[in-house]
Amino acid sequence: MSKVGIAFALTLTAVGLAQAATPDPLQILRAADLTRGGWDSYEVHLVIANETKNRTEEHLFDVLIKGTDRSLVRFMNPRDKGRELLMLGDDMWVFLPNTQRPVRITPLQRLVGNASNGDVARTRYEEDYTPTLIAQEEAGGEMCHVLELVAKRKAATYQKVHLWVGVASSLPRRADFFLASGRRYKTATFDEYTSVSGPRLLVRMTITDLTGAGTKTTMRYSGYTPRELPDKLFNKSTIGR
Repeated sequence: MSKVGIAFALTLTAVGLAQAATPDPLQILRAADLTRGGWDSYEVHLVIANETKNRTEEHLFDVLIKGTDRSLVRFMNPRDKGRELLMLGDDMWVFLPNTQRPVRITPLQRLVGNASNGDVARTRYEEDYTPTLIAQEEAGGEMCHVLELVAKRKAATYQKVHLWVGVASSLPRRADFFLASGRRYKTATFDEYTSVSGPRLLVRMTITDLTGAGTKTTMRYSGYTPRELPDKLFNKSTIGR
């Protein structure tokens, strides 16, 4: 082979190795999403504890997820019994006891403390955001890929998210959430995962308000149960009846 041919072959090899070594941001995001439940149909119990300077309040929920665009959040505290939040595609409503019409809401509106409706009802970032790999830095005790997630649909809870995902573990470690204005709105740490065999699942995350309110909200997940959920559970016309 001529010197030109050898040089060309070496160039192609170098390019191929470089491409192979470059992490795919979409694959990183997909792996991160699995920690919130990778099944097509499942249920999980959620406790949200909101801490202020004077007190802590706990709110209980059952969250039912089917596919990528349907979720039902049931409020389980005795004083909230009968209240439900439904997400269908890009639309979201809250159903109140003893009322005829559901109230349309947005993913960004607060559910409890620093937790927005979308933080609970929307669990797969891949469906709502386009990821770009922007850096590598440490978070949560390990080196992480830093993804910038830009909203690609109106149902996305935030305009932009920065997500730190462990290089070795593929576990989310931290997230910063931004408003459409570009303002950093709140930050989250992913504090604990299940350690049993099978997929690692999120157990506890903490959301901190950055607007000066001085509140901290902890979300604790338990009882992940993959099961076939009937379509009628997500029927807007029959909820609460």
